[in-house]
Amino acid sequence: MSKLNRAERPKRIPITGFRNKLTVEGQEPGFHYCWVRDDLVSRFERADYEFVTHDVIIGDAAITAVGGKVAVPGGNGVTLFLMRVPQELYDADMKELRDDVDEKEVDMYRSLNSGIDGQYGKVELDVKSRGRK
Repeated sequence: MSKLNRAERPKRIPITGFRNKLTVEGQEPGFHYCWVRDDLVSRFERADYEFVTHDVIIGDAAITAVGGKVAVPGGNGVTLFLMRVPQELYDADMKELRDDVDEKEVDMYRSLNSGIDGQYGKVELDVKSRGRK
């Protein structure tokens, strides 16, 4: 009688505990993947996102292919589509977002420290120790 080679078996997923239903395995390098609500798909397409149509494993749940597109139910009648964009475009978008937030923070502190409109006191931000104790 031969022994089973358990090393070749797929990873066991317990039936209890936390379940990450939207984890995506099989992502191709060089792309940022995200789940997009069906009502936002056209906006993402205009930003050069594309539907994922290649084989992926989604969590431990069954997935649905809608016209070759990877999709899962999102609840309340919403469908979530898996989309992706080249990583360099995603990184550029995130840099633009960070720069915008940084600019607003600078303006906010400048306004708070101006002493106009009855404002008084001073706000200082030590970026080096931010979030550290």
